[in-house]
Formats: sequence, structure tokens, C-alpha cells
Amino acid sequence: MTINDYLDMEALDNILEQWAAATHMIAVVLDDEGNFLSNKLGFSRNNVEAFGESIEVDDVEVATVVGGPLDEDLLEAGYRKKKYEEAIASFNEEIAGAAALIKELAGKSQGLKKIENKQNILALNASIEAARAGEAGRGFTVVAHEFGKMAHESGVINDSIQKTLQKLDASIKSYDAE
Repeated sequence: MTINDYLDMEALDNILEQWAAATHMIAVVLDDEGNFLSNKLGFSRNNVEAFGESIEVDDVEVATVVGGPLDEDLLEAGYRKKKYEEAIASFNEEIAGAAALIKELAGKSQGLKKIENKQNILALNASIEAARAGEAGRGFTVVAHEFGKMAHESGVINDSIQKTLQKLDASIKSYDAE
């Protein structure tokens, strides 16, 4: 059996990191051959060994805890690394949220496209009915024409929105690929 069979190494790493932050002393666990079992925190056994304690199971040494004064630079580097990892995780969550919003907006844009198509059909039908009415429908012809222009303008704006959403989506997908 090895020390790994007895300890939750992730929990041990967390304890050792908290201890290092609180005491400015570093401790690491080495197996019976001197290999690191716990997070090194930038520590090298050659750097310092102010203390050491064997871990024995059934009178057999299975590991050693060694440590000494923690270099402030090591502690600061560990802190910066953790903050960087937290920032990346947060950024990834934000990117995923933005991707979901883009998908939602793309769906709404499709709804606008359907409305645009209906407006164009209504404008065409109104123009036909105005032409049938002859002189009496002349005023309605102007209204039908303006309605058609509005449908066209809303379509141009919607197309622009769709292109922008596609660019955003491509940008997010290229980020995810990295």
C-alpha cells in the first residue's frame, strides 16, 4: 500500500496551501522514494528543508512531510495563478452566456424576417387592391407604397443584425477552439 491509499491528496493539497498562506511556511508530502505527492507550490526539496517528519503506516515509512520558510514570491505566484484561473473560468462562463444570448437573438431575428415577409405580402396586396379601386384608391396606393418601404427598411436592418450575430458567433466559436 502507498500513502495515496490512505489520503485524499486533493484535500491534503488544499490544507497545505491554506497552511502556507497562513504561516508563510511551506510543506509538501514526498513518497518513500522522495517524489512529490502533493502540490509543490513552487517548492524544491533542495531549496529548503527546515523540518521533516516521516509518515509511517504499520511501522513502514510511506511518506515524508518536509518544509520550511515560504518565499513570498512563491506565495504571490500561487495566488496570482489561482486568481488567473478564476478569471479564466469566469470569462468562459461569460462567453457561454454571450453565446446563449446570440442564439436567442438569432431566433428573434428569424421572427422579424417572418414579419418582414408578411409586410411585403400585405403591401403587395394593398397595391393590387388600390389599383383595382382606380381613382378612389389613389390615396391608398401611397399608403401601400410606404408600407412596402418600411418592410424593406426593416429587412435591411434585420439582415445587418443577422450578419453581426454571425460574426459574434464565429468569434465565440474561434475562442472556444483555442
